[in-house]
Amino acid sequence: MKNNLLKSVFFVLLLFPLTAAAGLFKAEEFTLDNGLRVVVIENHKAPLIKQMVWYKAGAVDERRGKGGCAHLLEHLMFRGTPKVKDGEFNRIMNENGADSNAFTSYDMTVYHQFADISRLEALMALEADRMQNLQFDEKAFSAEQKIVFQERKQVVENNPSAPFSERLRLLLWGNSPYARPVTGFSDDITGLTAADVRDFYDRYYAPNNALLILAGDIDVPTAKELAQKYYGGIAAKEVYHRVTNNTAENFEEKLQMKLPLITTPKLVENYKLPIYTAVKGSIYDYMVLAEYLGGGQTSALYQEMVVQAKTAVSVSADYHFTAAGNSVFSLSAVPAQGVPMVSLMIALREARAQALKNLTAEKLEKVKKKMVADLVFANDNPEDAAYWLGYMLINGFSLEEAQNYADKIKAVTLDGILKAAQEVFLAAPVVEGILLPEGEVESD
Repeated sequence: MKNNLLKSVFFVLLLFPLTAAAGLFKAEEFTLDNGLRVVVIENHKAPLIKQMVWYKAGAVDERRGKGGCAHLLEHLMFRGTPKVKDGEFNRIMNENGADSNAFTSYDMTVYHQFADISRLEALMALEADRMQNLQFDEKAFSAEQKIVFQERKQVVENNPSAPFSERLRLLLWGNSPYARPVTGFSDDITGLTAADVRDFYDRYYAPNNALLILAGDIDVPTAKELAQKYYGGIAAKEVYHRVTNNTAENFEEKLQMKLPLITTPKLVENYKLPIYTAVKGSIYDYMVLAEYLGGGQTSALYQEMVVQAKTAVSVSADYHFTAAGNSVFSLSAVPAQGVPMVSLMIALREARAQALKNLTAEKLEKVKKKMVADLVFANDNPEDAAYWLGYMLINGFSLEEAQNYADKIKAVTLDGILKAAQEVFLAAPVVEGILLPEGEVESD
């Protein structure tokens, strides 16, 4: 949802043992008897708190033909329960001065609030209530279905490059549920019923399929007490986790699209790699490789193509992983005025090869120090810390692994980077996409 909406000591016996990890954040975790995993990130610089509930359920969990179900449920979660009448959730959040929002992705749906620490119990009571007691009638369902449909039209279908992006996903993922858009297609959305959304809610919204993060002016004993008070009584469910196709069959696909309203050409290369736990070498090698090649204006490709050769006005690299599916390494570039796409493609390959050839231990150290510094800076903000740590944990990292992220980055070697580059650019299946303005003629 894109708009701002926005006693006792005996409970300890009901909790599993506490696990503490030293590292980037002052974070500790515990698990309630019903399976709810709770992570506490202490930050006492201001009397503020960030509450995030991460459900391990997103678009890839939808039944075939029910696209958009997870996103529509996200909207309906703001409607009401027997305790909180329809429309009251947002009003109560506003009265408590809470910044409240949510988002849906392929592998997760997340609900979050940021407010004064004195309002935490109100936030927890509301969140726990809708975890188990969501209620919506046909009228509420129809209203939110129309809103989601209009979102699809306005945000996606009115985006001139949306057909290009969605076609690229389809070519890369094939029959995998990752090929479908998170929003669902328009026909999917209009075909959904209230029963479809209720089924998704009943299957996946459970404490044992969720992660609760509390970041800010709170200590672990208080977090334990409140988590047990508000979430401890919610029953666990039997959750059947998705099974996705993690093979990375060998293929090379090319896509060229000319679309109306497009004013800026674009080149995209998506490389499909195994699930991050099965990539050759360390996942951190790929993270650092992406940062070195295209992680901002100091990156090797940006300096070569934008600053020096002036063949591009922008260039970037990204490595994306999930807990359940293949990982993807991406490169993208926008040509400078008058540079033909074929010239951009050649320039990108040459710049990439030269960047890897020029990589030294000293340059690698600078990249790693920047990555660690960026994360340390995020540690000062409870919201940033909660987002980053939640994303790592929901995608399969342990708290200890996330806490040791900086050490893992520091341990990346020159040899590891070069081997990762070989796997990406010489062995991985790839989809190459070229987006052009309608009517543009490419010159050789």
